[in-house]
Amino acid sequence: MKNKKALNLREIVVMASISVVFGVLYLLWIFFGQFIQGILGPVGWGLLTGFWIMAPILCAYIIQKPGVALTAELIAAGTEILVGSVNAGVVLILGFTQGLGAEIAFALFFYRSYRLPVLMLAGMLGTFASFLTTYFLYGYSQYSPLITGLMLGTMLISGALLAGWGSKNIADALTKTGVLDNFALGKIRRTQRMKKDAISEHG
Repeated sequence: MKNKKALNLREIVVMASISVVFGVLYLLWIFFGQFIQGILGPVGWGLLTGFWIMAPILCAYIIQKPGVALTAELIAAGTEILVGSVNAGVVLILGFTQGLGAEIAFALFFYRSYRLPVLMLAGMLGTFASFLTTYFLYGYSQYSPLITGLMLGTMLISGALLAGWGSKNIADALTKTGVLDNFALGKIRRTQRMKKDAISEHG
């Protein structure tokens, strides 16, 4: 009997492709983050953290199967290392914890809900995991409790808006082009359009 929760080849290819692209962008985003941090301080870095959680949420929203978020972030982290990251160990640890944080959000709803609030929660859990990881790896002893709290707050906001809301908008825009018709998100959107058309015809 075919396992409906198992990834098929098409889903694996798309997940890997998206994650590889984001892995390259993750590395480039570091330089942008350093620039913003130079202007706004550590809080500025927190505002950008959600970008590093986009690959798992985008892939999970499109495919809607268990394990996608964690796997996607690990692929993105691996790609970031291959294209030039000098902190391979830290990147892999962050990839695992960030992906796991996002994965937990979908697991809490038994992988049955991928609505915006769930995507935003996934982004927040991903950035919270990122905060905890970097806190224990590096510590924030150089910052006051106020600055550390502000960092966490901005990271959670970035996770909700940049990772959650941003990923949803990217995927929804792709869905309108028809390129995702063979994936869970595309099928859901197509069904919704058919129902809407049927209601309009009988309205």
